[in-house]
Amino acid sequence: MKKVKIHPLIIVGLFINTLGNGFSAYRLYDDDRTASIALTVLCLFTLTLAVYGIIRNRKINET
Repeated sequence: MKKVKIHPLIIVGLFINTLGNGFSAYRLYDDDRTASIALTVLCLFTLTLAVYGIIRNRKINET
């Protein structure tokens, strides 16, 4: 089965989403710790997806 590359704009969108979640978590830290923790987890998750997408695209380009 042919491997499909992840479009670069999707990866850029994930990085923008990561920044937005990180800033929101920082802003809400004093007011609502539960929401801040949830946004931090989402931030780490989207960052992981973006880095995985970059690594996967590089591996597809090499083969």
